[in-house]
Amino acid sequence: MFAKEKDMIVETIRLAEEREAARAAYEAENGPKKWGVYLPEEKALNDYLMTLERDVVETLEALMLLGRDNEYRKDGKSPEENYLALKELRYHHHPDQQAAVYYLTGKKPLAQYMEEGLAYLGIVL
Repeated sequence: MFAKEKDMIVETIRLAEEREAARAAYEAENGPKKWGVYLPEEKALNDYLMTLERDVVETLEALMLLGRDNEYRKDGKSPEENYLALKELRYHHHPDQQAAVYYLTGKKPLAQYMEEGLAYLGIVL
């Protein structure tokens, strides 16, 4: 599972971690980040996600949602079955690529959620 997407998942997690560290550093120095302040690390993550195929972005979203909470972890189904059901449920949920990317980048602990989604699926990259 995720053989084709492995490098993209790893890179997204790396960029998300950099973004989260940069935001924490910014807020430690300046207080809460205000609307309109756009850190270079945020731009790097957004730009990278915009280069990916829509299906890959939807894979990243499914991983994030599985890691975020138990809402999509249905009893009586395997983690893989839950992932596939979620992928189908969320297929083209957003009207376009930018909306899908914006949804992902709006999650402050994106890297953590994705890592927890991978752990739920029993996948080590």
